[in-house]
Amino acid sequence: MAENTTFSYHSTVLFVEDVERSKEFYTQVMGEEIDLDLGRNIIFRSGVGIWEGGFARGVIFGDAGSESENNNFSSKRMLELYYETDDMDRSVEAIEAVGVEWVHRVVEQPWCQRTIRFLDPDGHMIEIGERMDVCARRLAGTGKTPEEIAAATTLPLEVVRQMLRG
Repeated sequence: MAENTTFSYHSTVLFVEDVERSKEFYTQVMGEEIDLDLGRNIIFRSGVGIWEGGFARGVIFGDAGSESENNNFSSKRMLELYYETDDMDRSVEAIEAVGVEWVHRVVEQPWCQRTIRFLDPDGHMIEIGERMDVCARRLAGTGKTPEEIAAATTLPLEVVRQMLRG
């Protein structure tokens, strides 16, 4: 790569089977706001985008109708979108209400953060984790000291102290 070449992250794009279904899911369930709607390509303010898979195949590989092994394209590739919440219980209720396919309901990760994972309408995995400041306050509510919280979460002690102050 040339020394003066600069790359900057822009967005994550999901190739989906039904743009309207996915647009509804991401706006109504995940709270995304549309920044730009181009019909077959939607960009949300968060930087996540969705692109109609058949159209994408045509643009990328010149064949809108197949997912042959030659073009190595599938809209079902492993990908996870990560979101955070300050209210895990309310988030679980909202996700349960729309009837998603669960990867897992609330689990506590090894670093003490509570998370859920489920699939969007096209099978892409979505994780929602409690914000780490919420996690730290939850642990403090159980009587853990800042030092114990730092050890359990692997967060630096000063970061834990800041989270507990604010």
